[in-house]
Amino acid sequence: MYTPSSDSNKPKSKEEFELDLLKQEYFFIQNTIEDYNKQIWLIKALGITGTGAVISLTLQQKQGLFALVGCAIPLFFWLLESQWKHFQRGFYPRAAEIEKILTMEYGLRSPAIFSDWSRAFKRKITPLRQGYLWDGLFNPTVYVSYVLEIVFLLLLSFIKLS
Repeated sequence: MYTPSSDSNKPKSKEEFELDLLKQEYFFIQNTIEDYNKQIWLIKALGITGTGAVISLTLQQKQGLFALVGCAIPLFFWLLESQWKHFQRGFYPRAAEIEKILTMEYGLRSPAIFSDWSRAFKRKITPLRQGYLWDGLFNPTVYVSYVLEIVFLLLLSFIKLS
């Protein structure tokens, strides 16, 4: 039979309560960022699959027009992924702020998931340019694969396939 210890009945101090809330919020934010990453990879995979289908159809039918019209597929997925990346980046400043609070005010050495990742990849917590265009559409982690797909489809559309 379980009997709670007298410590569990003791009310927490304001500092302990705040620390608990910060920890919960921090790991919630980290999980949310990871959930966005999972969705972003799914969007990217669907876009590449659609482009692959267009390439296959173009080669099978020997019609460059399919590739030209097929450029709409990576454009659509580029826009979709850029929206998700923009939303995801909205969580970055708060993750960094919580890490700073935990290290500066509580003297903890961890968690440092976000700040260590930012340092390793030389990323700034707050980018120079903000907003949908820069956080999403012109973010190199988003646009590179789609630009390559579009360039490949355009080249394929202009090559004589006969």
